[in-house]
Amino acid sequence: MKKLGKFIELYGYRGLLLAIFHPITFLVTNPIRLIQTLRNCRILASGRRWRDYPHFLARPALNSLFYWTRALNLYRYGRTGKSPYLGLGEYDLSRTFHYSLPSLYLYWNAGAVLLLAGISGWWMTHFMWLGVPGIKMNWLSLIMFLVLISNSLYVNAFGKQNYNIAGWIFVPLIFYGWYTQHWILVALAALAASFGSMTVVFLLTCLSLVYSFYQGSLFPVLSMVPAGIKLFTHFWPLLLHGRMRQALSGVARAIGVAPKKAKYVRTEMVTFDIEQAYKLLLYAQFMCIYFLATNRIPVIFFTSFIIWLVNANFKRFADEQSPLMLLFSAGTFTMITSDVQSVTLLVSFWLFITPLFPFNKPLEGTHFLLLPVLKPFDVRPILTDLFEFLAPVPAKSRVLMAFDDPGNRYESVLDGYRRLLETVHYVATVNNIHFMPDWWGIFELNYEGAPDFWGRSVEEVQQNVKEWNAEYIIVYQTENEELDAKWERSGFIVLSRFSWKKYDRGFLPIKPYNKRPPHWWLLKSIS
Repeated sequence: MKKLGKFIELYGYRGLLLAIFHPITFLVTNPIRLIQTLRNCRILASGRRWRDYPHFLARPALNSLFYWTRALNLYRYGRTGKSPYLGLGEYDLSRTFHYSLPSLYLYWNAGAVLLLAGISGWWMTHFMWLGVPGIKMNWLSLIMFLVLISNSLYVNAFGKQNYNIAGWIFVPLIFYGWYTQHWILVALAALAASFGSMTVVFLLTCLSLVYSFYQGSLFPVLSMVPAGIKLFTHFWPLLLHGRMRQALSGVARAIGVAPKKAKYVRTEMVTFDIEQAYKLLLYAQFMCIYFLATNRIPVIFFTSFIIWLVNANFKRFADEQSPLMLLFSAGTFTMITSDVQSVTLLVSFWLFITPLFPFNKPLEGTHFLLLPVLKPFDVRPILTDLFEFLAPVPAKSRVLMAFDDPGNRYESVLDGYRRLLETVHYVATVNNIHFMPDWWGIFELNYEGAPDFWGRSVEEVQQNVKEWNAEYIIVYQTENEELDAKWERSGFIVLSRFSWKKYDRGFLPIKPYNKRPPHWWLLKSIS
């Protein structure tokens, strides 16, 4: 009730009325927003480097550099090698078993293009159903039009997805093959998906187990075997060196599956709030309407719903966009194959795929009942300035950045500026500089009693510089644009300065941090 009262305070009763009727208003406004955003994508055909545009919002664009850094290290040293610029140094790259290299490299070199191509391929593949008896062209076309202008497609194309989109392209083919019992097609589509995303194959394998039981046939599971064999090769370097258990436990601690043994625990993943209740209501109403219309349980959609529910509220094993994309795909499949074609079912489906807040909250700088007009986000100016910022640091040096102690809260690690750090970490890696801390180092030390990197006071920084043998240090301030004199009094000299305030306005409508834009200083100790 408090959130409802705050909503009315912000937007008034007129805003509440518009929110109630949002399924109707989005039918009118969403096509316009989609066309406007696609027009902005023409810059991708202008001859500029595709690598400069990793995404369509600042937050995921900067976060994309997390994958750039991993891709760069894998390109240099291979999955069997070690990187001196990840984690604590000499990072074992066999731990990268969960990445499929083709999609990771594509995302590194053409992020926005891959997202557009991926969601377009996913959408167009559904028209294979035109050749199936009982599937009417008018019904299929109407469903796919609603999908095209839905919030779910918009947010996946321009807001949430990453390199995994290369695997989602093939999911409609797998559903098609299950339904039509073309098991060779399923096997080939799943194998192709394995070159795009391990997560997609894992989720589809879970679905295939249930679908096999439902159909009383082993073929759905057996058709996933070629993809499983391909993904098994990712584990070969770990098996070769006997590091399988260590790597799996590290990933488990990182994603929160083994919180009792982890030093940093996700505390926000199991809270059932109004947003989760709203999503639950949307998904439940679709299943209920479908059951009432057909007298059948939508098995694939129901199983996808259970996967989402477990991931969102109990044990997180995948980023939120993957179970949501699975639900979106399963819901579309359920509608296409429905033997009841009614307006009621269409309305229920539209409610499911067009939630009120597709980006999880009203966006700054835009009306909450309108999708934001987006465009490919150019990271090149930021990277250029950061290359200049790190220019005083010679190759093979170590740079340590100072942050507050997060306690044991995973969400507080790196003071809420984690996305900004992906940029400087990538630049440092390109320049053969070891930047600390990074997520890989944090994961390596994510166990009770482990040493850490934390502390922003002069005394703590001096201690950490010695402990981690760092030659350079980066400190930040948010209030004062002039560096506190205590650093120079304590024997540090200023080498360069970088301010995120310069880019703050360009980050709208969703900024990559929830605090003030920080100012960074690169220091070197002369004491």
